[in-house]
Amino acid sequence: MSEQTCILVLGMGPLASAAARLLFLAGYSVALHQAEDPKILRRKMSFADAWAGGVACLDGVEARCARREREFLAGLRQKGFIPVLTRPIAGAVERWPWDVIVDGGRESGARGEEDLFEAPFRIGLGAGPRAGEDCDLVVATDGLDPGAVIRAGGAPAFRPRAEWGFHQAGLAHAPHAGRFRAEREIGVLVARGDILGHIGDTPIVAPRAGRLIGLRRPGAAVAEGETLADVALDSLTPFSGVDRTEQAIARAVLLAVQMELNGWEQVELKGLV
Repeated sequence: MSEQTCILVLGMGPLASAAARLLFLAGYSVALHQAEDPKILRRKMSFADAWAGGVACLDGVEARCARREREFLAGLRQKGFIPVLTRPIAGAVERWPWDVIVDGGRESGARGEEDLFEAPFRIGLGAGPRAGEDCDLVVATDGLDPGAVIRAGGAPAFRPRAEWGFHQAGLAHAPHAGRFRAEREIGVLVARGDILGHIGDTPIVAPRAGRLIGLRRPGAAVAEGETLADVALDSLTPFSGVDRTEQAIARAVLLAVQMELNGWEQVELKGLV
């Protein structure tokens, strides 16, 4: 690998964002790539708000949308921020000598991005990628052991980590296609029936009382049936920053990268367990 290890993280959901943030803090040159508008509700737990041309901050780390090649290069080389790439920039992104690809695109609705880029070492996040087939290893994001490193096969299928048995009751969906106009902010308390936004003249209302922990990006074009909001019964449910599960998964990604750079050594457990 090169002296300046370059890592491309695919996707902009909470998992991909947490991994990108920790890799950036560890001193690596990191970029995020998302070709399409990320279908992320918990935007304050990710870098997703930078996709539409802006800036997003996640627990002290800034990500900026890079529309030009020089912005991409500035972020990657100077390491002052994480550049967000919404499309290949003059071919530079696809041809860049990436050392590591971290594929978290499924979380944010990315499709086919993983095939655009080559790297000597690939990490898949969650269910879908299979270690030994389309990536070198997989980091589990769900099940009994989130953060587990899998070197052969796949990880358990994703299941929402939320209030057991009540998650779907807190979701609001688009009754028809259109452009979503949000009228609330993530983190506020809402009552059942409160207006969260509109699609055209159709109001989108809170399905129950609680804390608004997730909301689609204002101005996003949505299809009929897409999830627009998430209301948690528990007012203490995290809605911003990196939570404990994402931290564990990000640490596993960082460990895998460091082990790949420094060489994998077998751990002798005889007499210890």
